[in-house]
Amino acid sequence: MDLQLKNFECTIRKLFAERLNHKVCYHNLDHTLSIVAKVNEIGLYYQMGEIELEDLFLAGWLHDVGYWGGVALDHEKRGADFARDFLSKFGISESRIEAICEAILATKVPQQPKSLMDSIICDADLYHLSSDQCYAQTLLLMKENEQLNERPVVLLDWLKNSEKFMENHHYHTDYALKFYQTGKNENLIFLQSKIAELEKVEMKSSQ
Repeated sequence: MDLQLKNFECTIRKLFAERLNHKVCYHNLDHTLSIVAKVNEIGLYYQMGEIELEDLFLAGWLHDVGYWGGVALDHEKRGADFARDFLSKFGISESRIEAICEAILATKVPQQPKSLMDSIICDADLYHLSSDQCYAQTLLLMKENEQLNERPVVLLDWLKNSEKFMENHHYHTDYALKFYQTGKNENLIFLQSKIAELEKVEMKSSQ
């Protein structure tokens, strides 16, 4: 990693520590580091060049900074706006900045990637759907939602919404389809089993 990228990472880590709302327990530094690692993993699979890998690195770090203030709505646009201003301070060219901003905006659900770079960050952002931490991450996201909106969420309702989300979601890269899809399918089955368990409990309690 060259000095420019080291300076960027040092600065953005400091900003995460200073600016991230403490109620944001999912879209935080841990999530960001995971996405940074995943975009690099997928980028290397596609044998992307040094500049493209750097752009993925930068996009991965910046894709959720729009959550810093604790507001989910339109966080992608806030993230892109921040990235446009922030990256200019590190000597990144305008064309590269625009590509990075487009990648950040592409992560808005429903995802609509227009390039390989867009597709890579979209798939990395939802990698957790395929991981063995999927259910735990689903619960963590529910906790964040409760904290940001300051109201409780019914677990069964949340899991049913998560089920719909997983059923409607699809990966975009051949890499994710090859390496993530099976895990996602297994996690969806597990999620449906948890829903069935909760529905049984709810049915018994209503009798």
